[in-house]
Amino acid sequence: MDKKLVRKIIHWGLLVIIIIFIITGLGIARYRIIESITLGLLIKPISFQVHTYLIFPLIIFLYLHILLTWKKKKKR
Repeated sequence: MDKKLVRKIIHWGLLVIIIIFIITGLGIARYRIIESITLGLLIKPISFQVHTYLIFPLIIFLYLHILLTWKKKKKR
């Protein structure tokens, strides 16, 4: 695979994970608002479960993102 494609996948994947992480965090703290916005799809227990499962992908993608951007700056 092309290195640019891998970088884009890592960066966009991290963005998606962070957005979902924030929404599920709000779904835990402000569950009534998120529940009404998502039409009952994201209730408090589901938000907590998704939020918990996203910790490891967030750490992995964040590590890869930092590694890729650090190597890119180091080459310059």
